Amino acid sequence: MITLGITVLFVSCLPADPVPGIGPDFVSEIQVDTGYTYGELVLGETSTFTLKWTSVDDAEWYDIRISTQPIDDSNWDTALRIDSIPQGDSTIIIARVKVQPEVYENTCISCGLCVEACPQHAMSLIDGKAVIDLSKCTACGECVRVCPVNAITDSRFGQGYYFGIRAMGSGNTQSGVVSTSSSYRLRYANRERWCGRCAYECYILLDSCGPGCPVDAIWYTPSGADSGMVHIDYDRCINCGQCFIQCREYGMWSISKEVVEE
Repeated sequence: MITLGITVLFVSCLPADPVPGIGPDFVSEIQVDTGYTYGELVLGETSTFTLKWTSVDDAEWYDIRISTQPIDDSNWDTALRIDSIPQGDSTIIIARVKVQPEVYENTCISCGLCVEACPQHAMSLIDGKAVIDLSKCTACGECVRVCPVNAITDSRFGQGYYFGIRAMGSGNTQSGVVSTSSSYRLRYANRERWCGRCAYECYILLDSCGPGCPVDAIWYTPSGADSGMVHIDYDRCINCGQCFIQCREYGMWSISKEVVEE
């Protein structure tokens, strides 16, 4: 009886299981801007998605994630966190989410395949780990494609992504998941009204201006009303950004970055 009494007394002193707090009531829809991306000089400069939603009372910040599949409570933890946005004073929250692969150092096995695959020579091995030179990286995803151990985050051009957001409150309480019903992707596009229609003299195709498209995905209309107009073959394009680089450096700035809904 004494032992039992001590046991009961001990158990009654244990703290109760913690009960999660009720998070902010997040019912807003996510708007994803399509068309040319944000630019400090002109539209189409940046590798970003622009997201908009209505701010939530009691939210302190917002957790933004992406996935190739629609996001809900069941797969939230496996979706890739791509950004976090603090609560602002404005009614409408605007987040420009940058697409940029990152390396998980603990997962990297130092195989060097990403270094060989990178068309912009932005990858290197430093102290046995893959490192990305962000000043050269165009987020084409070739490093993601060849990595045998998934050591590089799948955040890149040409891939369709769904977006999911939680509003986070005090004490790390969280709302339910608000997500997009469609996926969106970034790609390169020729802004036709800016195109010089240079055909053979196109700065993208001239060897004197750079290596040009490594997969011959750039072509032009040989004759007719659109003679000389440059086009991108999206079945071949690997989103390396070389056309963007050469057109911006030497040409008419007609190659731009755009968001399309799938």
